[in-house]
Amino acid sequence: MLARLGGHVAAHRLSRVTADDRTRWIETGLKVEPGAQITLFASGALYLSRLFDVRFGPTLSLWYRIGSGAIAKVTDDVHSFQADGGGLLRLAAMPPGAWADEQGGFDPEYGRAGVSGALDVTAVMWKTSPCEGLGAAANIAPALSRLSEEGLAALRDHASLPPGWRAKWQVGATKVYRCNLRNGQTDGQTGHDIRCRTHGNAGIIQFPVDLPLTEDSRLSWSWKVDALPSELPEHIQPTHDYLSIAVEFENGLDLTYMWSCELPVDTIFQCPLPWWDKRETHWVVRSGAADLGRWCADERSIRADYLQAIGGPPPRRLVAVWLIANSIFQGGEGVCAYRAISVRDGEQRVAVCP
Repeated sequence: MLARLGGHVAAHRLSRVTADDRTRWIETGLKVEPGAQITLFASGALYLSRLFDVRFGPTLSLWYRIGSGAIAKVTDDVHSFQADGGGLLRLAAMPPGAWADEQGGFDPEYGRAGVSGALDVTAVMWKTSPCEGLGAAANIAPALSRLSEEGLAALRDHASLPPGWRAKWQVGATKVYRCNLRNGQTDGQTGHDIRCRTHGNAGIIQFPVDLPLTEDSRLSWSWKVDALPSELPEHIQPTHDYLSIAVEFENGLDLTYMWSCELPVDTIFQCPLPWWDKRETHWVVRSGAADLGRWCADERSIRADYLQAIGGPPPRRLVAVWLIANSIFQGGEGVCAYRAISVRDGEQRVAVCP
């Protein structure tokens, strides 16, 4: 079918990346020039548990790089991009958080046992553009018509983040979060919200800050949660689907404030996921469905919370604010919005989301 596209396709390669390949990059054999337009058609999944159908699809586990360039993750099963540099196209299948660096080194601490499955990826380098090529593909065959519509929809779907926010590189690009400008007509509020929708996927975005951690350090925010991604307590791996806001410290640890479906307020627990269990602590600040669908304001004393939840000598500085959404394990849907996020220490204040 690709051959029938003739003048639109410069080259294409089909690759299979299996769970056994999670310690190396796979060479596709596709040599890419700087500025080349490429589309990746991906299917399949890596399975953490086939019994419970816990899987990482392409948007959670398919990474690519050109030559020795920086790693990137697809945001759609039909994902188009322009190559920043030149070299061979390489692929890797890796669950979120398993990288040692942005150049594609694999973190030896991340557990790799017990994962099965594979991703099938067709990489197409276009002579024209992804829009033209995908548009032409729609007329070739029903299967390509469906895929081309997915690819064209992905190209039109620009999930922009507010200024200063970026995806956490270990987890990769995401369309879970979007910026929503407020004009004040509905509720008298201006500025912007950050809208979040997770459904069988995950995303982390972060806003860098540089403030001392003192007794006066405060995190404040407002959030409106319309749907929680879990109906079961989130403190064990099979049900660890949640929505939260977090602060990151200079020692690499983070403390995340979550809205639980039923865990009691002030429940504190270590993240039950590999790799994250050494870095992340959860604190339940809201629980249950009573306040769903309305804006709620919260404020935390960060240093006091650190001493209670993590312990040990506290770090000296705060380095980032995060938003986290996860619905991988049960495949449910979480919907929420954030506004009025700020971090302050005495007179110093950073408006993370006005």
